[in-house]
Amino acid sequence: YWDDELQEEDIDIVCGVYRIYSGRHETQVSHSSWWPKPNIWKGSGLDVGYWSPTCEVWYQKRLQAIHNGTATLRTATQWRS
Repeated sequence: YWDDELQEEDIDIVCGVYRIYSGRHETQVSHSSWWPKPNIWKGSGLDVGYWSPTCEVWYQKRLQAIHNGTATLRTATQWRS
């Protein structure tokens, strides 16, 4: 249907987003994730308009690091760098 799109909450689940309270107030929250959210992916060097072999290599390396326990959660800023 025309209104079928992922909501922000759905994207957070798919990307493995954690909300980390970083201060004394409930409004001070850092979002960290196992995978980059679409707004981070868009415009990155891997955003070539299709799932390329380079994207697959990157994905497999990241997945392996997660399975090995060597990957860490990353903030949006860390994903961009």
